[in-house]
Amino acid sequence: MKLFGILFFALGFTQCASQKFENKPPFTITSATYTNIVGGMPGNNSVDLQLTFSASKKIEFDQLYFINRTTKAVLETKGKIQYIMGRYNSSPKNSKYDLELHGDSKKEYGNKPPQESFPFKLKKNEAVLSYKDGNKTKYVKIENIKEGKKIFMQ
Repeated sequence: MKLFGILFFALGFTQCASQKFENKPPFTITSATYTNIVGGMPGNNSVDLQLTFSASKKIEFDQLYFINRTTKAVLETKGKIQYIMGRYNSSPKNSKYDLELHGDSKKEYGNKPPQESFPFKLKKNEAVLSYKDGNKTKYVKIENIKEGKKIFMQ
């Protein structure tokens, strides 16, 4: 019985890592670019992922998975062009998961436990976009994302 429980638990985790991607989503990604932005203030760095898309009906976009991080997919419109934006803080100084390591374990109180592992194996120029189709969450893999010119804010 114990072996069955361990096997069931292990199979559950392998399912998370091998999500099935939709081949024909109800929208088309027409371009995909990511840009590294270095802010004017110390520790204000980010990576912005911009996906231009077209759709014949309204789509409820959910999450963007990129550079081993997850963020909420945000819709933006400029003129008649629609974008899906994902903004990722890349500042190590302001990371909310910084750990206080100390010889006295009492001084380590308040450290957050490690986050759940990233659910996809992606290359540097790949992302995954999740969207809702009724009650189901579906996933689309976006490949060949172009790197934009680095932006220096002042």
